[in-house]
Amino acid sequence: MNFYNLLSRMRLPFGYAGKFFLLSFLATHLPLLAALGVMLRDGEADWKLVGVLLGATLLGFAAALAGIRALLVPVRQSTEALTAFAATEALPALPIGMPDLAGRLMTATQETLTDLATALTAARGAQRDAVESVRRRERAMAEVTHELRTPLNAVLGFAELLQMQPHGPLGHRLYAEFVEDIAQGGQHMLALIEDVQRFTALREGKQTLDLLPVELATLTERAARLLRTEAAARGVDVSVRIPPGLTATADARSLLQVLLNLLGNAMKYAGRGACAAIVAEREGGEVTIRVSDDGPGMDAAQLRVAMEPFGRLGNTGERGTGLGLPIAHALVELQGGRFALESAPGRGTTARLTLPGASPAA
Repeated sequence: MNFYNLLSRMRLPFGYAGKFFLLSFLATHLPLLAALGVMLRDGEADWKLVGVLLGATLLGFAAALAGIRALLVPVRQSTEALTAFAATEALPALPIGMPDLAGRLMTATQETLTDLATALTAARGAQRDAVESVRRRERAMAEVTHELRTPLNAVLGFAELLQMQPHGPLGHRLYAEFVEDIAQGGQHMLALIEDVQRFTALREGKQTLDLLPVELATLTERAARLLRTEAAARGVDVSVRIPPGLTATADARSLLQVLLNLLGNAMKYAGRGACAAIVAEREGGEVTIRVSDDGPGMDAAQLRVAMEPFGRLGNTGERGTGLGLPIAHALVELQGGRFALESAPGRGTTARLTLPGASPAA
């Protein structure tokens, strides 16, 4: 190996074959030079003999080069087979079964690529089956939620009617509390059903967007207002810091949904007495929005779970489908943006979404 490294540092032409050419040249010309030196030492050289020796040496050198080139064919074919497979996954047809070292190289290359092609085919088949299985489950869940929605709407309607008491008082005050529990539970279930249906629509490409310039200060203030009651109940302080006139190209309804999901998550998991904030700034031709909290944060494993569809952290005690972040992620990318979630234990969590910038609407 040391001799090979020495030859490699000499930067010979023709790559690997150049090393063989150098050795062949030395092997054929050193005897000639030695014979010529002996003749000159003993007396006047026989130039005719020197010419014959030189011709024979050159002929032998040419024959050696041709032989070396032929012997390097297995190495060249193995290299080309590996390169072609890496580029196009085309399976070669190298000769196999030859007992020498070059033959074993071609056999090993052929068998390795065949095994790799088989493994890739099996892996892709398993991936397709897994994707189709997930889609079947999502379609089944969408159908179930659709069937649940109709009776749930009836339950909510009757609960609202009982709350209004149009035909007289319910009687005991506990009845009113029961009706309130029914209404709140029904609204929670309706929100879960809507999350599942929205996520299924996103996965199937059925979500339509209307991308227009959106004034971010107005939209973020609206999101904070909609969640003001929940923030007060959870004891979370929410602040919005958006420069006036900052505009992004987005679908206003979808972006509002993203902000509600992210800010709602921040309030749920930051804990009482925490702070949540929405800030935005222009960076070149893009706009970056950050929704952050100073809660307990998450480690890398928890981050992966949080970003998975239906992924829920088991130590929070919060109810939900685990679709808030995946829906936000999908909606941001559908609007031509990028989404990232950053967190660390004890350092809070920040959701960063980057959208194309836009000029303010006239």
